[in-house]
Amino acid sequence: MANPVLEERNGITIVRDDLVPGGTKARVLPSIMGAAKEYVYASPVSGYAQLALATVARDLGKQATIFCAARKERHRLTIEAAARGARIVEVPVGYMTVVRKRALEYCRLHGAQL
Repeated sequence: MANPVLEERNGITIVRDDLVPGGTKARVLPSIMGAAKEYVYASPVSGYAQLALATVARDLGKQATIFCAARKERHRLTIEAAARGARIVEVPVGYMTVVRKRALEYCRLHGAQL
C-alpha cells in the first residue's frame, strides 16, 4: 500500500485515508488478516468495508466474498468491489440479519473466514 497522503491545515496534520480505496479499513486489514485463503463479509450495500476487503484481499492474493442484499441495480461500491476481484453473493430479502446468516452458512460450508 502506498504511503499515506498528509496535508497540513492550520497547523494540524491530516492523514487523507479518504484517498485510499476502502479508507482506513484498507490500511488496517492486512495486519489482522491471517492465513485463510478466503474472507467473507456481510455488508450493507453502501458500506465501504466491502471495497476495503476486496482491495486488500486482491493485493494479498486472497479471495474476498461479499454478501449483500439483492437490489435491482448494484450499488456503486458493490460494483467497484467486484471489479477488484470480490465474489458478490446477493441475498434476496436482504435484511442484514438474513445476509449475516447466509454469510455464516457459507463460511461453515466452505471453510472461509468471516
